[in-house]
Amino acid sequence: MTFKEVYNLTTKYYPSEIDISDGKTVVKDGGNFKTLSESWDNAELKTENESEFIKLMVWGIFCAYHKKAIENFLNGEKTVSLTELDMEYLKYKFEESLLDTEFENYAELRTEYKTE
Repeated sequence: MTFKEVYNLTTKYYPSEIDISDGKTVVKDGGNFKTLSESWDNAELKTENESEFIKLMVWGIFCAYHKKAIENFLNGEKTVSLTELDMEYLKYKFEESLLDTEFENYAELRTEYKTE
């Protein structure tokens, strides 16, 4: 599996655009977005029976959405969309979890992952 393959399989579990007008205590390096968090929860529920690759990507997409949501919110925007996500950051968050040797349960996954 490659990053792109996992990403393409996982995006269907998230809306293409998320309302961030409900942001609270948003600062440069943090914030709370109720609708975004609910989207992440829903994606996790829908992927309970999916592969660990998909589950890791659900987390990575949430991280990228959250990062962009902070930026957009601070710039006065009310939404964040999948097409705006920083793909380098998303790949970093995905691989950070996958390749972290502390997660022994991902050892087999690491052998199946093909870096691009």
